[in-house]
Amino acid sequence: MFKLDSPFMNFLNRVCDIMILNFMVILFSLPIVTAGASITAAYYIAYKMVKNEESYIVRGFFKAFKENFKQSTIIWLIFLAIFAILFMDYRIMFYSELENILFMDYRIMFYSELEMGRWITYGVIAVTVILAMGFSFVFPLQARFSNDVKHTIKNSFLMALSHLPSAVLFVVSYAVPVLLIYLVPQAMPAVLLLACGLLPYLKSFLFLKIFKKYETDEEAAGKSEEESSGEGIFAVSDAMEKMSENTKKTK
Repeated sequence: MFKLDSPFMNFLNRVCDIMILNFMVILFSLPIVTAGASITAAYYIAYKMVKNEESYIVRGFFKAFKENFKQSTIIWLIFLAIFAILFMDYRIMFYSELENILFMDYRIMFYSELEMGRWITYGVIAVTVILAMGFSFVFPLQARFSNDVKHTIKNSFLMALSHLPSAVLFVVSYAVPVLLIYLVPQAMPAVLLLACGLLPYLKSFLFLKIFKKYETDEEAAGKSEEESSGEGIFAVSDAMEKMSENTKKTK
């Protein structure tokens, strides 16, 4: 049971690796601005952990953080700005809804205005869900493939819409730690020690399975990640266009 290569010891080693990754993610996300690069580095290490390729968690994390810092930070700031605008929209809608409830007797005649406000609310919620799905793919894509900011963001939304059940699952996963702490407050220490490392690790199993469909023969031929260096591995948008063309031909 306590042999170095036993399943139990392998499990403990994996838990330790996840805790180290969790610490690195939190530490490098503290300035807020660097959170995007930190999340990207977390997925880079998580992919290696899933494929049993990792050697040094801290060294690999710092390497991925440094290499992806510029592009990941730009992507992070773009999404942060959009979500900040949506947050303000929700605040405005909340106060508008509160006003409608308080002054319903006086505004009952303006039914069309209330209906329009309700449709705007639905629209903002729909936009939020779509953005959240794209966000769930953007940093995993950045960690796995080489592309510019524009195409990385574009491909994240294309891939999220093409793999809708997975995208919904990824979005819901963000709420799991919060719900766990809310429902079981005693679980907070475990969540703080594991969540930021465990979620990328668990989701990486599915991400790698999804990404495999878009990888080129170069990687499938057995070249290491360092040899191929990720240059021109794929462009999801091109793959999507080809799939779309093939679908049209079959129709």
